[in-house]
Amino acid sequence: MNIIEIIKKRKSCRTFNKVGIKTADRTELESFITENSKGLQNEVVNFRIIEKKDADKQMKLNYGMITGHNTYVLGKSKSTAESRVNYGYMMEKVVLKATEMNMSTCWIGYFDNTYFNEIPIEDGFEIPSIVIIGYSVDKQTYQDKIVRFSINASTRNSWDKLFFNYNLKTPLVNRNFKEYADSLEMTRLAPSSGNTQPWRVFFDDTEKEFHFFKKSVSKRYESRGLHDIDMGIAMSHFELTSLQNRLSGRWLKHANENVGKIVDLQYVMTWKCE
Repeated sequence: MNIIEIIKKRKSCRTFNKVGIKTADRTELESFITENSKGLQNEVVNFRIIEKKDADKQMKLNYGMITGHNTYVLGKSKSTAESRVNYGYMMEKVVLKATEMNMSTCWIGYFDNTYFNEIPIEDGFEIPSIVIIGYSVDKQTYQDKIVRFSINASTRNSWDKLFFNYNLKTPLVNRNFKEYADSLEMTRLAPSSGNTQPWRVFFDDTEKEFHFFKKSVSKRYESRGLHDIDMGIAMSHFELTSLQNRLSGRWLKHANENVGKIVDLQYVMTWKCE
């Protein structure tokens, strides 16, 4: 399936049908995870699929607004902003692979770490977030609709709020930016904590580089490190769409002094067009 179609197809599921994932689906997804265990700056995250049995007490999520869940994808990473970005970048690829396989998912940033005693957490490491995985009920429930409405799940900021010319600091215009228009549009559609969209992307037309910056939109999400994960998710969308459209490039991290400071924004990483 086309990555653009997959991104547009993906939605956060909040009502799962309580059935464990099929053996064939689990095998295929675990193979994908193994083959894609290396992320940004070659940092490795070994994600695992963990299924809780009926006898296990179900973890309550979002005050009971997510139901029927029993299978999760998670891993551990270093307790740093850079590693959380990488975690989001890698996990979103798992999410999109699951979507391609007609499975449903939901990113979760607030959960009980002790629920997952299958993964030992050493000092300096953490489980930044988890993803519920499974199959949704046939029809969207009234509860799903209420939750999606409450967080404006279908609403996204427009281009002029997210994408800018690095040198001029003026908004990029979709119709005037054809080559990477798909890449930026799929970045715009990326999921984020509370749909806050903390990414701001600046294109340097001299160096042919896209600089990704983080804006702290929510103190609550920022303190939890969720904005870092959101950045990784957005970067994953940008990369996958660019590569599908045969726009080669690579991620690099400039020294802070080599990237101009922008008020209220924090530099994260750069996509170098090649």
